[in-house]
Amino acid sequence: MADHDASALSPSDAAVAMATWPRRYRSAFAPFLDDDLGEWAARMGPDGISALDLAVNSVRTWILLERALHDIRLNDSPTLHPAVAQASARHWDTTGSETLETVLDQIDDVAASFAEVIAATPATDWLRTASVAGGGTLTALDVVHEAVRVGADNLRAIDRTLAALR
Repeated sequence: MADHDASALSPSDAAVAMATWPRRYRSAFAPFLDDDLGEWAARMGPDGISALDLAVNSVRTWILLERALHDIRLNDSPTLHPAVAQASARHWDTTGSETLETVLDQIDDVAASFAEVIAATPATDWLRTASVAGGGTLTALDVVHEAVRVGADNLRAIDRTLAALR
């Protein structure tokens, strides 16, 4: 699912991208506002995942990545969970109790918070590194690039899923 290459984004561009996710995610669901939005959002699409699950994935991944960015900025030689670097290591338990409106509200909060952290990060911190459990290293900038990539890829998948369900 990794379609979007965010590796060339500057930190300021990444902050702008994070700040735009709430509007862009809400816009993706806007055509369904007159319908039973919860039903459409929770229906499985052709890829076996619902638009709501994709939105939840974005929120939970951004929370994980924002924490990783804090760890890299505040600690010398931190070790991060493999899920920070590998989407395949991210497994989110969902209770089915999430509503689309609740998830969109979470996107508002989490994306805004992450954008603020990115904007407030000093230039000297972007090349700070962390080890990833199981092998590899990441920079603070790598973490931010992953956050933007997840947002873009999930938004594209939401659009595809909702279009297939129409």
